[in-house]
Amino acid sequence: MSDELNSIDESVRLIVMEARRPVAIDPEARRRLAEALRAEPAPTRSSRVLSWFVEPRPFALPPFTTAALAAGLVGIGVLTGIALNRDGRAPTEQPRAVAASSQLPDSVAPRAIKFVLVAPQAARVSVVGDFNGWDSAATPAKREADGTWTTYVPLRPGRHIYSFVVDGTHFVSDPSAPIAPDDGYGQKNSVVVVAGASS
Repeated sequence: MSDELNSIDESVRLIVMEARRPVAIDPEARRRLAEALRAEPAPTRSSRVLSWFVEPRPFALPPFTTAALAAGLVGIGVLTGIALNRDGRAPTEQPRAVAASSQLPDSVAPRAIKFVLVAPQAARVSVVGDFNGWDSAATPAKREADGTWTTYVPLRPGRHIYSFVVDGTHFVSDPSAPIAPDDGYGQKNSVVVVAGASS
């Protein structure tokens, strides 16, 4: 160990030697510290009400009550899920962006479909449907000079149900497209059928 100390820089060696030196504490200093600690007031609780809430206490529920609470929590979760998924519709998988690729046959490659709504009084319009999870922020439309709202959506071949959302709250079916059957919640949606290039 002493060989290691001799091989290092002189200032580092002095620091190491000083750090290894035993420290002697003055008995008078130790007595003053003990007196100062005794003079400090003991910590008190802020209030009885707060301590009642903070103190842990055991409790037990009967099995029937536990089952009823669990069923209530599950019910709240189901109702919240229904409220968050646009009038109880099951969430759909978000579409993945598919770049034009020669690996996809023409019959399954997405095609850009134009959606148009005449709504000159609207402040904003978007398209929602089974292709974007009914998310009103996912596909906003652009206002044209003549009061129409236009957007293009890449859709795979097949049948797609959609609707327009006007000003973020009003669902409007496309007057130029066939109407889908009622969704069970009083909402009329529209249908677009996208054909493949080989069809």
